[in-house]
Amino acid sequence: MPRGLPFYLDDYLELVNWTGRAVREDKRGAIADDLPPILERIGVSAEAWLQLSTRFEEHFCSWGGQPGHVEEACQLADLRWARGMGTCRRLFESG
Repeated sequence: MPRGLPFYLDDYLELVNWTGRAVREDKRGAIADDLPPILERIGVSAEAWLQLSTRFEEHFCSWGGQPGHVEEACQLADLRWARGMGTCRRLFESG
């Protein structure tokens, strides 16, 4: 088996999106037809998602995500900052 997904990330996400929409609406896990694709909903580009999912430990020690959410997590944990905030801004503001 090749390392990672045996097809492009965009194709995989489209497959997951399609599958979630094919699930009956009355069942847990269904994705409503009127919702946009997942990466669009979370505000991140496919390239940024690939960086986040394959090189997370290189960029972050604790949290990674939309900058505002990471800042909120720091406040809740009584921390001044989290390593990787610049990367959060770069990756999530490109989406």
